[in-house]
Amino acid sequence: MLVQYLAMKREHPDSILFYRMGDFYEMFFEDAIAAAPILEVQLTSRDKNAEDPIPMCGVPHHSALGYIQKLLAHGFKVALCEQVEDPTKAQGLVKREVIRVLTPALVGDPDLVREDQKALLLAVKPTDRGFELCLLDLFASEIRLGRALSLESLAEVVREFQPKEVLLPSEVPSSVETLFSACLVTKRDTFGSAEEALKRYGEESLKARLPSLSVGPALFGSDALVLDSVTLSSLEVTKANSEGGVSLSDALNLTGTSMGKRLLKDWLSRPSRRAEVIEDRLDAVQSFLDRRDTADLVRSSLSNLRDLERLATKTALGLAMPRDLVSIRDALLRLPALKACLLHSESRSISQRGARLKPLEALANYLQRALEDLPPAVFREGGIFRPEFDPRIAECRALVHDAKSTLAAMEDRERARTGIASLKIKFSRVFGYTIEVTTSHLSKVPKEYIRKQTISTGERFITEELKNFEEKALTAEHRGKALEESLFLEIRNQVAAEAPALLENARVLAEIDVLQSFARTAQTLGYTRPTFQAGGLLDIEDGRHPVVETLLKAGTFVPNSVRLCPESARTLILTGPNMGGKSTIMRQVALICLLAQAGSFVPASRATLPLLDAIFTRIGSSDDLARGQSTFMVEMTEVARILKTATVDSLVIIDEIGRGTSTYDGLSLAWSLLEYLHLHVRAKTLFATHFHEMSALENTLPGVKNASVLVEKWKDSIVFLYKLGAGVCGRSYGIEVAKLAGLPSEVLVRARQIQGHLESESQRSSRTRSTSLAPMSGQLAFFEESGPPDKPSPLDA
Repeated sequence: MLVQYLAMKREHPDSILFYRMGDFYEMFFEDAIAAAPILEVQLTSRDKNAEDPIPMCGVPHHSALGYIQKLLAHGFKVALCEQVEDPTKAQGLVKREVIRVLTPALVGDPDLVREDQKALLLAVKPTDRGFELCLLDLFASEIRLGRALSLESLAEVVREFQPKEVLLPSEVPSSVETLFSACLVTKRDTFGSAEEALKRYGEESLKARLPSLSVGPALFGSDALVLDSVTLSSLEVTKANSEGGVSLSDALNLTGTSMGKRLLKDWLSRPSRRAEVIEDRLDAVQSFLDRRDTADLVRSSLSNLRDLERLATKTALGLAMPRDLVSIRDALLRLPALKACLLHSESRSISQRGARLKPLEALANYLQRALEDLPPAVFREGGIFRPEFDPRIAECRALVHDAKSTLAAMEDRERARTGIASLKIKFSRVFGYTIEVTTSHLSKVPKEYIRKQTISTGERFITEELKNFEEKALTAEHRGKALEESLFLEIRNQVAAEAPALLENARVLAEIDVLQSFARTAQTLGYTRPTFQAGGLLDIEDGRHPVVETLLKAGTFVPNSVRLCPESARTLILTGPNMGGKSTIMRQVALICLLAQAGSFVPASRATLPLLDAIFTRIGSSDDLARGQSTFMVEMTEVARILKTATVDSLVIIDEIGRGTSTYDGLSLAWSLLEYLHLHVRAKTLFATHFHEMSALENTLPGVKNASVLVEKWKDSIVFLYKLGAGVCGRSYGIEVAKLAGLPSEVLVRARQIQGHLESESQRSSRTRSTSLAPMSGQLAFFEESGPPDKPSPLDA
């Protein structure tokens, strides 16, 4: 057995080998040592008395999925080595084969991945022109292709999509491999193109042909609004930054299916920048709001619907079980009524989606005739099919049923004949059917009883009649199970052939689900339809933060209006105290634009918006100590990326630049950066700062405006109004905020003394220096004499 095990292990050296032995998967040697603490099972050993005992551990095969999930989460691969012949019929050692290798990205069975998450595989091939990329979402049967022109672009793909596994050629520069420290790296000698390598690796691992893969949007140069990983994180689009926090997708999720929940995250993290796509979605949302009957039917059709996308892929991979096919059948049976409803919608957007649905009525009716409503979890146990579906199944079940009644009658007769009231006829997998008699009644056993086994409480016997019965009963049961298994595999192949149609149905259902979710949110929270117009005007009236609003008591959130006009107010400088609401206001502007281009109505009484190509944010403080970068270095790196990438069609949100260095350094950098953004990038910009000196830019740069969050003094404290007004806030109220935070009074008193001294010194010195500073010219001194570097579009790699 160990010779066989080691041969399998040599073929899969980078995997934990799950070696099937009876009802357990066993692991040996280094696999056992690595797996036992992760699986929280006992590490034991084989040949304990030997000088060098063999480490081993095991898990029950019927609950293996949970254990496999733990290993995959820790970045391991698992090779499933199964018994491929009947152990009771094997001559010598049972034949075994590795039937599948599960990896963090090639899981195969969707039950191993949370319904709202993805397991993505990224193949990367370095070339003379950068990096050729192919990204696989196996459960969606979709690949996305692209070419990263630099290491930074490749790193951004990793940050944005967070693949579970990366496939690389055997020889890659260390600078490339270090980008993938957070995921499993697999290397292959024979590579070819990234797409070819990915498909070949997938089929080698899963031991099956991959389902038909559709090609999704390109990784670069697509029609999506650019939201880099920093922006997605700072705006908390799909993941909250604090434990127990609420992300945008959490707050807006009123979907009814797992497919819809995943698509909602996709649309929010990659909104469209194509006007026709956005208006199509907005039209559908409007229609659902206007026709509540249609919306209600859609919701009821989607309720309790299993994940058709993952079920289709699972079936195509040959992994579906009877209950999976029942779920596919139940989904298909709902489609005719839903399709008819959608086709009759007055909305062209909704009716077109209805036309895309493929009910596959012949297949649905066939599965309805064939499958029991509650079949067993696995296909080798029988009980899958309705008895009327196949007369051979009915015959076998009748024999088994008759055998049970015959067995009961036999037991009653033997009790009466022998006078042993406790006599029982039992079945075991080893000895088959036997008659059990306790020790106290052994003297009453008839002479025709044949002793089979001694047990602690008595003896087990057989008779010629019982042997004949067993042969008939077990033959019928075995024949019935074998027949059902054969029929099931045949039907599963028929369903697998329809996987492309099933996946298209899943995509349509997911879209309809997200759109009805948008409509319910709009109705519940009072969202309005945004309008888009050329010219770059951003005009939001009474805007609200879509997440913060849901966390407050209804009606207590303070709305704010923001207007950015290319000619008169392209850049807004925000001042005001900490906790006063500056960050909330800036984020809500970004989120309203994001929601609008995702196709959702927005939290505002009115919103006229430009069609943005990107949203960039620089919010909050963070460091990257692992790469030797301080908070200030990270801040400057992020700002540099914005200056290089943003365009006139971008929205830039910057909060508190320059606080990680000296006051004069910070003020100088913030001033210069804002001038550059305004004069050269010309993006729509919201710039929050505590450097009140920068408010002077309103007087020197046309298109720069000051705004401040309002605050009122009350006795010796302050009251935040969370309202945006024109002009500049002359103070930061830092000491007052510190008082609200609970600092000791001695600290606060001393702080006021120091503040007064510093302010008087500042006023004295200000009289000796110039009170004005000319804005930077078009020729920037801190760039080369040729001027600012060329900027790629945010849509380029």
